[in-house]
Amino acid sequence: MRTLMPFLFLAATLHAKPLELSVNAEAAILMNAQTGKVLFEKNAYGQAYPASTTKIATALYALYKYSDRLEDILTADREAVASITPQAKKQSNYRSPPHWLETDGTHVGIKRGEEIKLYDLLHLMMIASANDAANVIAQGLGGSISKFMEGENEFLKQIGCSNTNYNNPHGLHHPQHVTTAYDLALMAKEAMKYPLFCQIVSLSRYTSPQTNLEPERHILQGNHLLRKGPFYYPKAIGIKTGFTSTSGKNLVAAAQNEERVLIAVALGYRGPRSELYHDMIKMFDTAFSEPKLCRTLLPSGEQKVMAHVPGATQPLKTTLSESLIYNFYASEEAPVKVAVKWEIPPLPITAGTVVGKIQIIDIQGNVIKQAPLLAAEELKANLTHSFGRLLTHNHLGRKVAFGGGAALVLFIAWRMRLRRKTLS
Repeated sequence: MRTLMPFLFLAATLHAKPLELSVNAEAAILMNAQTGKVLFEKNAYGQAYPASTTKIATALYALYKYSDRLEDILTADREAVASITPQAKKQSNYRSPPHWLETDGTHVGIKRGEEIKLYDLLHLMMIASANDAANVIAQGLGGSISKFMEGENEFLKQIGCSNTNYNNPHGLHHPQHVTTAYDLALMAKEAMKYPLFCQIVSLSRYTSPQTNLEPERHILQGNHLLRKGPFYYPKAIGIKTGFTSTSGKNLVAAAQNEERVLIAVALGYRGPRSELYHDMIKMFDTAFSEPKLCRTLLPSGEQKVMAHVPGATQPLKTTLSESLIYNFYASEEAPVKVAVKWEIPPLPITAGTVVGKIQIIDIQGNVIKQAPLLAAEELKANLTHSFGRLLTHNHLGRKVAFGGGAALVLFIAWRMRLRRKTLS
């Protein structure tokens, strides 16, 4: 088949209009969780201290590489629960192991020798923000915390987090432990591909089962967008808070309105907690209040797309039964391609038969929308194609062809015998 017009083009004059927002964050970003499209950003590519939002990457890497070990029981060793005072850590010029816990940091009191299932450790880490749980995960899965972090950093580079370097799994402050708002959004986007991650970060509370050394642990979600109260946001579906005196108050959050899922990151708040949550809700509400727009890329009716079909009497003409429309939000409008995917059936083809699909494809190659492409008129086979098909596919035709061939052989043999007699 030869296509007369491949009909690939970029939809013209598509330019996203960033959301008009003002937030008090040192760095912020709002991203579509499905497409990665950035709707708004403020200093999103400058390095910052992530604090406990680091745990997003720890959970992501654990699920990416060790998802078959969720039922494994990990044992907390001395290195996983070792601690130091913040003052001693700073006075040593951060020469102590960067994963050591801080005595005033968030934890759930995991003891040396305590045995906890990875599944429960992930909940303790992401809901209660337990630094000790993060260390036990890294130590138990990686063989050592430093080896786990090497693998995690390599993985983060692979998913596009080019300005991130993490040297511990929990986010306690270290001068070399840095990321960006954009990279955090990418981590959250990737993590949301895992149903268990989405389930964990959306919970408002969790009860961790009794272990060999401790009774049940009852924990509450630290993300107040998910808890009944002044900052509760019904559309919120996760993800993780973070705070150190150096980083300020941080939050990576996700929210969903109908089919649209957004990720927001806000870093570096020094004032009251309410300021952070008000800005986060403002970002989500501004985006969710956008009207959905539409652009007709192809009107219904006969199209300019045609194809030469081998054996046909004429080119295949096509039509659309309804217009191909691209729906979008102003802040996310982006170049798209319209392409043909042929699915031409054998000849003859009657008018109205589906012969392919017209697809709207974004710049990442994702099919946004598609519509059936129909034959605009009947397409018949020429005599040569019809006879060949008869011989190939029709039982009677094969018999006729065999009989005709046999008769021809007998005729040639008779003529040759007659010629020999004449010559003799």
